[in-house]
Parts: sequence; C-alpha cells; structure tokens
Amino acid sequence: MLKPIKNKKSKIKQKRRRIALVMIITLLLLSMYMVFRVKNYAKNYIRNDFKIKEEFNKDFKTYSFTLEKEELKWHFVIEENYKRKKKLIEEIEYIEDADTKCVIPKSDSLSFYPQCLENNKLIDFHLISDELKAKMDEKYFKSTTKETQDYEKITLKNLDENTYYIWNYKGFYKINSKSKEKINLFEKDIYNVSNIVIVKDYLLIPDYNASYYFNKFYMINMKDGKVNEWEFKDSIYFDGYYLGSHNNSLFYIDKKMKIEWELLPKKKKMRKVGTENKEGKIWQNSDWEKISINKIINDSLKFSKEQPIHYEIKEGLIINYQNGLEKRISKKNVKEIVATMKNKVYYLVEDSLYYYTEEEGEVEVMSYFEWNFNYKNMIFIKENN
Repeated sequence: MLKPIKNKKSKIKQKRRRIALVMIITLLLLSMYMVFRVKNYAKNYIRNDFKIKEEFNKDFKTYSFTLEKEELKWHFVIEENYKRKKKLIEEIEYIEDADTKCVIPKSDSLSFYPQCLENNKLIDFHLISDELKAKMDEKYFKSTTKETQDYEKITLKNLDENTYYIWNYKGFYKINSKSKEKINLFEKDIYNVSNIVIVKDYLLIPDYNASYYFNKFYMINMKDGKVNEWEFKDSIYFDGYYLGSHNNSLFYIDKKMKIEWELLPKKKKMRKVGTENKEGKIWQNSDWEKISINKIINDSLKFSKEQPIHYEIKEGLIINYQNGLEKRISKKNVKEIVATMKNKVYYLVEDSLYYYTEEEGEVEVMSYFEWNFNYKNMIFIKENN
C-alpha cells in the first residue's frame, strides 16, 4: 500500500523540478534578452574637453554624435549595427586655422571621417583649404579619377558600381562599368516623361504611344535590362502623379478621374484604393492616414517617410540633420537632386551628373550636353549591391 504513495510523491517532486527548471531557463532567457536586445539610447560624456551626445536609433540603425565645445557644434551620423558598448568615442583630434575648425573622433568600434566648421557652419572636409587638408592624414583624400570614354555623346568619367538608365527620347541607354546598350521602346521622340518611375527593381514606363490615358506599362527589370509589358483593362490618365511607394506597391493619383491607384508591378496587379466618393490614403512617417481624394489633389500631397538625414538644394547642396543642424557638401550650382541611396546622393550641375559620399566627396560621373535643356526625370539609377 505504501509503494504507490512513494511513487506519487516522486512524481510530484519531478514535476516541481521541471517547473523550477523551466522558470530558471525562462528567467535566463529574459535576462539575456534584456542585455542583448537592440534599443534606442542616449548617452552624454566628455572626451578631450568636448561634450559628446551619443544616440542610437534602432529604426534607422544609425548612430548620431553631437560634439560641442565653446558653443561650437559638430554632428555625425553613421549607419551601423547596434553595439553593446556605449560611449564609443575614445578621443578627438582637433585641427584648425583662422576660419575652419575640424574634429576627427577616434573609436575602436566605428569609423569616423573629419567634420569641419567653416565660419561656424558645418562643411564637408573635402571643401576646406588645401593648407588645412595638409594637416590631416592623407588616407582621407582618395583619388577617384578614371579614364574618360564616350558613348552616344555621353562622356563617361567616373562610373561607380551602379547601373544608369539614361532617357534618350525613344528609350534608354543602359550604362555601367561593364557594359553599355540601347533599350528602344518608342518610334517617336517623347520629351515629357514625368510618369516614369522606379519601383523596387523595376523601371515603369507608361505607354507614351497613347495620348491622354494609357492601358499599358513597359516594365524594365533594372537588374538585367529586359523589357516586358503589363496590359490592363482600366484606363489611367497621364494627368496625375505618383504619391510614393510602400513595400512593393506604388500609389498613383489620377487627377482627371479622381482615383487613387495601388499598383503592384511585380505581380502585374492593380486596384482602386480611393475615389471621389471614397477616401484615399497617404503614408505619413510610420502609418497610413485616410484622406479625401480632393485634398490629396488640391494640396499635391505625397508620402512622407522619416529619415535621419535629407538633402536640400540651398546655395549648393546641404545635408539636413534631424536635430536642425545642416552641413554643406557642395558649393556648385546644383539644379536637381537625381537620386539618394544609403550614404550617397546623385545630383546635376549644368550638364554633369555628380555623386557625393562622405568618403570620396564630390565625384563627377558623366556629362551629357542634352541635360543643359532637358533633364527632368531622365536619369534613373539601379543600386547594385
């Protein structure tokens, strides 16, 4: 009679041990999660008499640093994965002349480029005087000049790793460092191409053989340049504009018919998401906002997405930071921002296409005399990873 009781007690003890073990493992996992989880943070500390504010934004995967000394401020934004260590700047090198003051943070975890103030305004270090450059490590100043070559009246100067699609009125020139080719789409010259747009890996071109509305897109796979067609029963008027894209979808507002279209090129599908009698929608920073089609059209609304930096044409070209500071990266007469990707921006100066990176400064990619006259929405760039 006693034996079953012992077995029962043994089973109870084993069950309690299992419960205790599960609780211990759960607590350990929770503790590890709290230690290793990616999270936003802000830290203030001092190095070499500079006040430093260090921040990490998990949504953008960016570190930002503001260095302050004697009412002067330098600002850095670096795209980098989260690191457990905090207070990442170990020391700060300081270089100056009469008008310009530069700092170069040193870190075991991150790579910094110099940041300079010219007459108390942030300026890219490639734009400072040659005398001050000579005081810096020459590793920061790399030559990017390559052999110049011509293709279809386009002078190619410093092609990077990306692929360029240049509108030639009947189609595109597809240009990269390895190959060059023509992509013909139309028999007649098309000068107004405001409805051409990039969606993920596709270049979407309405059927410009039509006059007022179209029922077909030409789709160029920007990875290989192959063209296929997307025909649909509904009609979309040229009188409209793209609101923006979200995930793999593109949104277009037809001003003539007062319709908001969602287009999914990859699957060749489309649907109405808003009409004159049904609210449309706009992506605002991090969520959808319902809004009337009339307001979208009357206020020329577009999607907005929060970014750690954005570029602006202002007496050349500047970077705007979220904290209100701005940095001049070009003193040239910039007339158009063509594309932005990661830490690179492409822009037009007269008939030349440039790009800027913090590592290289301004680099002239190519020039095309035609861009003196027509340049709006004529250059499309595929980022090759």
